[in-house]
Amino acid sequence: MRTLQDYFRQRTRLWAAAGLWTGFLLLAFDLYTAAVEFIPQYRFRNDFRLIYGAALAAWTNGYSHLYDLTAQKTATESLGSGIYWQPYLNPPPLAWLATPFLAFPFDFALLAWSVLLLLAAWLAWRLAAPGSRLTRLAHLALFVGVFPTAFGVMVGQPVVLVAAVVAVSWWLAEHRRPVLAGVVLSLIALKPQLALLVPLCLLVAGRWRIFLAWLGASALIGAIALLMLGGEGLLRYRDVLSLASQWAPTRTFAFAGPLGLGLQTYAVEVVVVVIAAFAAWQQRSGDAGRLYATGIVASLLFTPYVGFQDFAMLIVASWLLIRSGVTSFQVGVMVVGYALLELALLVQAVPILVVEGALLISLAWPPHSQRVIGSLRGQRSESAGAIR
Repeated sequence: MRTLQDYFRQRTRLWAAAGLWTGFLLLAFDLYTAAVEFIPQYRFRNDFRLIYGAALAAWTNGYSHLYDLTAQKTATESLGSGIYWQPYLNPPPLAWLATPFLAFPFDFALLAWSVLLLLAAWLAWRLAAPGSRLTRLAHLALFVGVFPTAFGVMVGQPVVLVAAVVAVSWWLAEHRRPVLAGVVLSLIALKPQLALLVPLCLLVAGRWRIFLAWLGASALIGAIALLMLGGEGLLRYRDVLSLASQWAPTRTFAFAGPLGLGLQTYAVEVVVVVIAAFAAWQQRSGDAGRLYATGIVASLLFTPYVGFQDFAMLIVASWLLIRSGVTSFQVGVMVVGYALLELALLVQAVPILVVEGALLISLAWPPHSQRVIGSLRGQRSESAGAIR
C-alpha cells in the first residue's frame, strides 16, 4: 500500500519545480517592492546607518561611548541630510565588524555591506541546503524570496550573517572539525538571540569539543568587549538593553508581544529551554544538524527580542532538519510555517509562535523511521558533490 512518504519521494522533481517557481514569484514581488519602496529611500531606511553610526561614534569618541545615545545620534545624523537616528541595540561585535567600513564614504560602505549580506545568504545556502541541483535551486529561490529574508537584506539587518555562521559551524562539525566549529559558532555574538540555545543543545547532546570551543571563544569576545567598553560603557550598555526590553517593535513577534512582560513570559521561556534540552538529549546519538536546528527554533521562541526578519533563520533550520530526516507532520509544519512567514506582517505573531512551538515539540521525538525527505547519508553525498 502506497504511503504519504512514497507519494512525496516519487514527486521530488515536481515539488522542486513548484518550489522554484514559487520562489521566483516571491522574489519578483520583493524586487518590485524594493524598487518602489526601498531603493528611492535606501540611505534613510537601511539599518546599516545605525551600525555605521555606532561604529563611528565609538571610533571618534572611544569605545566607552559605543552606547552613548547622544554620540550615536550625532554620528548617525552626520551621515547626510534626511538620515534619522534610532538607538543601536546590538552587541559590540557587530559594531566591530562595521568598523573597517568607516574607511569608505557612507554610500559606498552601504553598498559594500549589502554585498556582504548577499554573500552571507549565498554561503548559508551553499553549505546547508539539501537535495539535488534542482531542489537546491528551489531552496535558494524560496530562501531569498520569502519576505523576512528579502526585507532583512533590503534594510541591512545582520540576520543572514548569523545564518552563514551557523551553516559554516554545522558544516565544520559534520566534517569532524569540532574545535573550529565551536570557534565559528562564537560569531553568533553578532546577534546572539538568533541562535543562543544552539550551544546548550550541543552541550546536552554531549558535543563537548564544540561547546567548549564556543565557550572559550565567546569568553574571549566578552572579555575584549568589557575591556573596550570599560565600566562607564558597560553601564550604558545595560541601559540600552533595558530600553530594548521596553521597546514594542523588538517584542512584536516574540512571546513577550502577545503575553506581555512578566512572569508568564518567563514561564514560557523556561518551558522552551526544558523542551529544547530534552530534544537535544533525545538526539544525542544523531547528527549535528538536528541539534543546530533545534537550537535555532528554540532560540527564536526563547528570546524576547524578535523582528520578523529574524525568521529567515528558520529556513536554515529547516534545511538541516530535512538533511537529518523529517516526518510527514514536520513537513506539514514547515510548509504552513513558510506561508505564515511570507504573510508575517498580516498574520502577526500568534500563528507563527504556535507553528514554531509545534515544530520544537516534534523535535523531542526524533524520527527513527518513516522519513519523507532524504536521509543523512544521502544528503551528505549530494551536498559533497554540490560543494565540490
